[in-house]
Amino acid sequence: MLYYIFIAVSLFVALSAVIVRGVILNWYWPWIAALAALLVFNLCVIGHIVICIFLSFFVNLNKPIHRQNRFFYGILAETAYLFLKILRVKINFKGKEFFPKDSRFLLVCNHISWVDPAIAIVLFRRFHIAFISRKENYTYPIANKFLYKTACLALDRENNREALKTINKAAEFLKDGVCAVGVYPEGWVTKTGELQEFRHGAFRIAKKGEAPVIVTHLSGAEKILKKPFWKKCTVDFEIKGVIPAEYVAEHKTVEISELAREIMMS
Repeated sequence: MLYYIFIAVSLFVALSAVIVRGVILNWYWPWIAALAALLVFNLCVIGHIVICIFLSFFVNLNKPIHRQNRFFYGILAETAYLFLKILRVKINFKGKEFFPKDSRFLLVCNHISWVDPAIAIVLFRRFHIAFISRKENYTYPIANKFLYKTACLALDRENNREALKTINKAAEFLKDGVCAVGVYPEGWVTKTGELQEFRHGAFRIAKKGEAPVIVTHLSGAEKILKKPFWKKCTVDFEIKGVIPAEYVAEHKTVEISELAREIMMS
């Protein structure tokens, strides 16, 4: 929504500039309009960033998180959409017949780019999906405040006790219907693009949260940050299948993980 508002404001100012200056510099009007629109759009984006910085000052990271702040989530989702639009990313969404009806699910996907969560947030915005994020991401100013307020949880991969606390908290979010949860079971961004072995512990979230697993696959996202920003980029995001909550309840974590990987590779 913000992206289109910024575009509308930019075009309005550009049209105004044409009307004001068009009489004097008649043959320059296309350039005046284009420059005015570009300038206003950039100012809108900068203004959005300033507002995000301002809001971050009111977030206390030391308070325990029990629910997701929908206001902050809306800003995060709009920022993700704006970011992808500026980078000229087109998402080809497949498998919509598997689209969930409520937010009690664990979403798993392959991990090929740092942009992957932004794509999932845009597509699953109405389910208020929150991701399990490595603890290093909480060292980034401003971003860490929004991750916290939107119920994203930090995972300490070097401390099993703290990692278990994160898994239990994510399962609690699912069980209580706070939000959907997203994980990348490979554990890191793959450099080769090939699907790596899964960390089975991620699927404890679905088991403890008594929720189904939505298995997805992403391709093309690795090109987004490597291309010139003005060039278009198409990414394919597909829901490959769903592991029902009944199957999750009756099978071991390892079996759920292996089935999810098999579906993702199909």
